[in-house]
Amino acid sequence: MKIKVNSISFKLGLLFSGVFIVLLLLLGLVLYGVFTNLFVDYIKQDLLARGTNHAKILEEKFDQLTIEHVVAMEKGVVTEVAVTDNQSKFLASSIKPNLDMKRHLLSNHSKNSTRIIEEDWRHHQYIITVSAIGNGKGFVYMYYPTYILRDIVFVMNLLIVVTSVGIVLLALGLIGFLSRKLTKPLLTMKEATNLMALGKYQQAITVNGDDEISELGKSIQLLGEKLQYFEDSRNEFLAAVSHELRTPLTYIKGYSDILTKGIIKTREEETKYLEIINKEANRISFLINDLFEMSKLQIGTFELNKEWVYIDPIIEKVIASLKPAATNKGLQIIESLQTENQKVFIDFQRMEQVFYNLIENAIKYTNNGEIVVRTYLKKEFTIIEIEDSGIGIPSDDLPKIWERFYRVDQSRTRKTGGTGLGLFVVKNIIESHDGQIRVWSKENEGSTFTIFLRNKPEKSV
Repeated sequence: MKIKVNSISFKLGLLFSGVFIVLLLLLGLVLYGVFTNLFVDYIKQDLLARGTNHAKILEEKFDQLTIEHVVAMEKGVVTEVAVTDNQSKFLASSIKPNLDMKRHLLSNHSKNSTRIIEEDWRHHQYIITVSAIGNGKGFVYMYYPTYILRDIVFVMNLLIVVTSVGIVLLALGLIGFLSRKLTKPLLTMKEATNLMALGKYQQAITVNGDDEISELGKSIQLLGEKLQYFEDSRNEFLAAVSHELRTPLTYIKGYSDILTKGIIKTREEETKYLEIINKEANRISFLINDLFEMSKLQIGTFELNKEWVYIDPIIEKVIASLKPAATNKGLQIIESLQTENQKVFIDFQRMEQVFYNLIENAIKYTNNGEIVVRTYLKKEFTIIEIEDSGIGIPSDDLPKIWERFYRVDQSRTRKTGGTGLGLFVVKNIIESHDGQIRVWSKENEGSTFTIFLRNKPEKSV
């Protein structure tokens, strides 16, 4: 393929190769500096420490056996040791002293001298330290062979050179490759849109930068994620609604068949079956009502007929209708209503639906104990609390419970029913009244839902 000097791919290739080489040189300099400043310093400090330890041992007992023991401790390692008297005469050494070792012997050390006497590892055979043996008995010399350091530096330099050559060759190859590379995002997007057309909506499109091509890639990926979310939501919704409708319809069909065939034995049995049919019909009615409210919220036709009303009577009505369900589970609903003289500006039918959903949920998810419904005033707000002693909500699920179709636990939902619409509708109704709803919950301890509604000013009551 012919390469144009003025082409973008050629310029990018040169830019990349230049950047790689500069970074590599900087990395080499950093590594070299780290090695020479840290590693060499570590070696020197280690030599001083070991020499000082040997000196302390000899200070306690300065005889030939102890000297030989100190020398033996350095056998089999890269470092060497030599012990001299205070006149720089060798008493023992881990290797035969050479000229460089003898040249660094000094006879004028102070009694407490402990220092580095040779650190030029580039031009001498050893890094050398000396540690005085107490009371002027002699000195311990430690030696580290500098050829090890020079070999490591040589290998590092060789690696840097070889890597630099490889990077240059790679950069030259990139010049020809980049012309095709630039079209890869477009090909990826084409493939992603083809898969989305087949129903595989969620596609990972790798995009970098902030140019028009990158923005297009991000938009396609976001579109796919949204489509996948709606597809999953639709499937979950259909499954939930199917389950919610199947159960009550089964009851209604079964008991209505019994009543139609006239195989009941007593009037009490007939009444019982009719009550079950009525209960299941109400269950379907509430489900359809939630669906209807959700659809109005989604298409923006949700309307409120607000008026100034007392809220306690609404709550009392809801509690009265749900008390039989609580009693059947052995639960007690405790009322603590303290806002009988305070009005709020609400659509009382919508708000009745809110209280019904929240108290019914409390009954569903409480197996023993009690449910407390409170109302009280705080500053300019009327506060409504529904507290239960039920199974609670996991902390990870708390932020998600307000989402449409979200259900905390599928197995729990199968036992208690629900499509995940109730709290979604509740939150939207409360917020449409310029109110707020908050929740506190802990697993196996219970939940408390708190609603904040603005009061009517005293002069208007």
